[in-house]
Amino acid sequence: MTTLQEKLAFNKKRGTQFSAGYILGVRTYQKYPLKDRKGKQAAKKAIDEFSKMARNGDEFAKGIMCGIRDAANERKAKKN
Repeated sequence: MTTLQEKLAFNKKRGTQFSAGYILGVRTYQKYPLKDRKGKQAAKKAIDEFSKMARNGDEFAKGIMCGIRDAANERKAKKN
């Protein structure tokens, strides 16, 4: 199994739209608990928009959603 840090390092080397979105998605997920209520609402709204864009084929948005998914899975794995 590849760790989140290994996936981040891989995507930092790639330099594509997907990899830029992936890095942004991981950072967004990791910083989410530090936000206040208004910040969390804004983040949720942005994630909803990126989800719609990803379903329409936008590579950057797909990267964001994959980064969020992987960061969430990493957190859940550490929890258990």
